[in-house]
Amino acid sequence: MKPLYDDLWISTPEFPVEEAVNDLMMHGFMLRHPRGNLLIGRVEHPLDHEVLADEGGVIRHYLTHWHEAAPGARAIQQRFSSALYCHSRSLGPVSRVLEPDDTFTQQETHFGDFHLLPTPGHTPGSSSFLYASPQGRTYLFVGDTLTRDHHRWITVLVPESNPHELQQSLEFYRTLRPDVVLLSTTRGHLSWVEVTLQSWLAAIDEAEQQPLDMRQQPLF
Repeated sequence: MKPLYDDLWISTPEFPVEEAVNDLMMHGFMLRHPRGNLLIGRVEHPLDHEVLADEGGVIRHYLTHWHEAAPGARAIQQRFSSALYCHSRSLGPVSRVLEPDDTFTQQETHFGDFHLLPTPGHTPGSSSFLYASPQGRTYLFVGDTLTRDHHRWITVLVPESNPHELQQSLEFYRTLRPDVVLLSTTRGHLSWVEVTLQSWLAAIDEAEQQPLDMRQQPLF
């Protein structure tokens, strides 16, 4: 893991071995919250788990969607006694890998400033997380609801996707004002982007116009 900002760290990139061209990257993030370290997304690398230990462990782990449920999440839960959270519509597939400590069904705020935002569409239980850092930046963790394919913004439709819900989630994104957008999976691009209001709205526009339909192809 390495720091992006003083209170936000990114995991070692994970490259799916089945990819013929290794430009598909997966990342998770550690937020250094005043109440304790929060983990968002998928963090599988054992050396990252050692960094988490050196940095004080993890008190809570939030999944943006069930694709992030993996052996590393179970190891983190067991090692740090961290509470795992996911949307209730992700409970079934997540529970096949590890048992969440709690679920949510609607918008919630934890610790008074960490916002849980259901954004279904990519998967039924896809969720985003918003945090206004005391250091002045607002972070938005979008999972795979919005992502980058090299130099373009896209949305991704997989067999379990709901295009109508995805459209509604993108419209909801228009009401948010992030300074940094953090992405769980990208192709050929870094997994975070600093945005202005203009570039953020333009990113949503571009993603709406160019959905990547993988419903008849292998999972993104």
